Amino acid sequence: MTAAAGASATEPSAELSFAEFQAVSLVTSAHFMSHFYQLVLPPVFGMMAARHGVGFTELGVVVSTFAIATSIAQTPVGFLIDRLSPARILALGLGLLGLSVALYGLAPSFWMLLPLAAIGGTANAVFHPADYAILSARVHDKRIGRAFSFHAISGNLGWAAAPAVMLGLTALTDLTTTFLAVGAFGMALATYLFLIAGRIEPKATVAAPSSQSSTKAPAPKGGTVDAGIALLLSRPVLMLFAFQLIYAIAFGGVRNFSVVALPVIWDLTAEAVAGALSCYLLAASVGNLAGGYLADKTGRPGTVFTINIIIISGLVASLGYVPMSIGLLTGVLLVAGGLQGSLMPARDMLVRQIAPKGQMGKLFGFTSSGLALGNAVTPVAFGWVMDNADPRIIFYASAGCMLLALLTYVETRRQAK
Repeated sequence: MTAAAGASATEPSAELSFAEFQAVSLVTSAHFMSHFYQLVLPPVFGMMAARHGVGFTELGVVVSTFAIATSIAQTPVGFLIDRLSPARILALGLGLLGLSVALYGLAPSFWMLLPLAAIGGTANAVFHPADYAILSARVHDKRIGRAFSFHAISGNLGWAAAPAVMLGLTALTDLTTTFLAVGAFGMALATYLFLIAGRIEPKATVAAPSSQSSTKAPAPKGGTVDAGIALLLSRPVLMLFAFQLIYAIAFGGVRNFSVVALPVIWDLTAEAVAGALSCYLLAASVGNLAGGYLADKTGRPGTVFTINIIIISGLVASLGYVPMSIGLLTGVLLVAGGLQGSLMPARDMLVRQIAPKGQMGKLFGFTSSGLALGNAVTPVAFGWVMDNADPRIIFYASAGCMLLALLTYVETRRQAK
């Protein structure tokens, strides 16, 4: 009885502590805005095309420029975050991203959108390495699955809010005012985060020297650059990069092009499809929570991932060949979104499983570059399909990439073990 009582007394609580909750809530607020800003352009592609006299391919290049800049910057930013202040870098990135989005509304020509997208994409590179470095350091292992699920939920909510907010504000005002308003909100949040950054900084840990006579210089915080590069070029990490790349392509087509593709395929309005897409992203948030809970409780995220992604691929393919009413479309996207959300904690915990202590920033930065690179490929490729081919191809290709993502996920887990 006494031994059992002592064991239970030291058993970590299933609930987040106040300090953990504070770190999670502040990080997820910033992550919400990152995802929101990633999706401000696609819902208003039609209006932007008319304003600047360009096609969907050109606007896809703008989105790709944003994603390429993120992909290039994430790994260097990850190295910086392992050495410097993740919380303050996070706040600075959010502020610069909000400014670039605000300036979308003032751009006098299409060509001015490209440097703004490059600046915004570079600023966006801070989120994944900083977020995961903070969460991994501030949240207990027994609760990290749920922390990652809350993080994923905030991103999905950001995506879900973007179509409704952008179309709603442009209906009430105009494009210029809409971009200025949403950009200013992010800059205000960034200012607040910068002022309270000390509350969520990872706690520094100092290793005791092995002996008083030791003269060996301690390794720099975050490890040496050579060791970091060797880690990123290891086979499990490269496989994880490939998985993130294909995963981004698989889900980017549905997220970025449903609003413009489905009204062409079926007799639906863009506004109705935007509402259904928001339901998809909101359902993904519920799935995120369920996936995080299952990851913490069962320890078998791979099984959930495998079953769910096979079902999702079938549902996404059906968007191209099953005649869709708005009711059926909403139902399909609700189910697909819920299942897709459940995949995210399993994905993030796989990255954490591979990362050595103190090198979370660079590993998440590098592997998230795969996500950004996939997000760069998707808009141009599917934008070309919208301009020159059958829009159904978008959903068939997305479904095929989902199955390919499953294969790379399974191989990555095998390499990690």
